[in-house]
Amino acid sequence: MKSWINILLGTGIAALAPFAAAQNFPGKPLTMIVAFPAGGGSDVLGRAVGKGMQDTLGQPVIVENVVGVGGSLGVLKASNATPDGYTILAGSPLELIYTPLGLAAAKNKPEDMRMAALVGHTNIAIAVRKDLPVNTLEEFVAYAKKADKPLSFGSTGIGSLYHLMAEKALHNAGATGLHAPYSGLAPYLKDLMGGVIDFAVVPLVGPVLGAIDGGQIKALAVASNESVARLPKLPPARLTKGFEDYQFSIWIGLQASTKMPEAPLAAIHKAAYAALANPDVRKTIEASGTVIAEPMNLQQLDAFYKKEAARGAAIAKSINLQAQ
Repeated sequence: MKSWINILLGTGIAALAPFAAAQNFPGKPLTMIVAFPAGGGSDVLGRAVGKGMQDTLGQPVIVENVVGVGGSLGVLKASNATPDGYTILAGSPLELIYTPLGLAAAKNKPEDMRMAALVGHTNIAIAVRKDLPVNTLEEFVAYAKKADKPLSFGSTGIGSLYHLMAEKALHNAGATGLHAPYSGLAPYLKDLMGGVIDFAVVPLVGPVLGAIDGGQIKALAVASNESVARLPKLPPARLTKGFEDYQFSIWIGLQASTKMPEAPLAAIHKAAYAALANPDVRKTIEASGTVIAEPMNLQQLDAFYKKEAARGAAIAKSINLQAQ
């Protein structure tokens, strides 16, 4: 009987261990996974928020770039990590929602993760190499129609939002293109700057804004309802015939495995929004071109994320997207 009591006590203590660990969270550094190469939008914003979170958590947040399969590898590493709160993802709908829709090799699903915080929204623009002989979206449409060969364009992967937006731009123009999928924004931005590809859909974040300001690429139109403050002379695409409904933006947030207990998730949520209230962090994020989102509680974040996943699935269905 005594041995059975000891076994039961031991089992009970073991069962309570994760709960106790969650209540004392965090007791060591956190890892923030970014599913794309360093220098991209998720990387820049993730590092800014992670640095700001240290003040609240009392522990450093170390960024790890896990690149591959359109961002799927990074999401899988975050979702499959021990759900103790020490591994989070700085993610966007690109890898969380769109990659699983368009890439058969992607094994992650939107429902594997949940949102801990919404950082903000970034405007998206159509841009071309600096020596492409067009300066407006209207001129781009005319050029794409009469080009001797299909215009080449890059994206973060087959089925990604940037891929779908570029295909839609070509469709609206009545033209065809040659798609070159990349592992992230940084490498295809480099090739756009180098003239290797003709055009791309790009988020208006730090490195892209720098390339536009430096004349290394030309931005033609923004996919929003109105012009953006950072580039007031850049017209909305909707002003060009055939692009009246061409309106998109991309968000970035912090995600955690759906298996993560509520205590560490709540701590991450609190630390993230404390970071977003920090003037220095806000300055860095806003300088990148991102509009900081209003705070949401965890229930609101769950609803937002589910709505975005459903919207992505609807877009894929509307163009009959088949995973390749």
